[in-house]
Amino acid sequence: MLSTEPATPDEVRNGRFAGRLLIATSLLEVLAMAHHPTVGAHDAAGAMREIGRLSALSGTVHGALIALMLISFYCLTEFCLQRGLRRPLVRAGLIAYAAGVIAMIGAAMISGFVVADLASRLMQTTATDQQTSAQLLALCHVLNQSLAKLGVVAMSAGIAFWSIGLLHDRGLARGVGALGCAIGLLPLAGLALGMLHLDARGMGAVVLLQALWNLALAVLISRRRRPEV
Repeated sequence: MLSTEPATPDEVRNGRFAGRLLIATSLLEVLAMAHHPTVGAHDAAGAMREIGRLSALSGTVHGALIALMLISFYCLTEFCLQRGLRRPLVRAGLIAYAAGVIAMIGAAMISGFVVADLASRLMQTTATDQQTSAQLLALCHVLNQSLAKLGVVAMSAGIAFWSIGLLHDRGLARGVGALGCAIGLLPLAGLALGMLHLDARGMGAVVLLQALWNLALAVLISRRRRPEV
């Protein structure tokens, strides 16, 4: 159960709204990741041209992902309120997940906007310009990957903290907790073992796993009922 205290009509409405919104945003996140652009060129000049060509799509996809992450986080705060912020695992999960969202926003900003802006400014043809472009692209890649790894680790830890708390309950809550423990630990294990690479395909897998847990959690927070009088 989410809370031992009786639910007010507003809490019931808020839970239903957050649950439905979480379902919608989770599905849209998966859809957005399916349209994530990839650059196939191996030289700096070709990469810059390809990035410039894909800049509009990249900005749209990453902008949408940032907005959807924030909406999902809003829905997850409803879960935390229902669960009770006095619980240590709830607070730990909220802090970890919030840190992950911030890191992921930084990674999306670099990939979707900073790199595109650099490409528009550095489309030069001299050898020196190409070398500078390659170095800047490498720096952006390092920053993007560092923030993405932090985001995945922190968000996965948040899911794991919340899910461990749900294991102490019965019924649907325990099932959601077991699923969340697996989903929280899988990306951590993949990164630790070097099996998960946070390119478009790897991030797509992470987003899909998180969407599965979000869908299960959405059902849970939507089921809270006002006690019969």
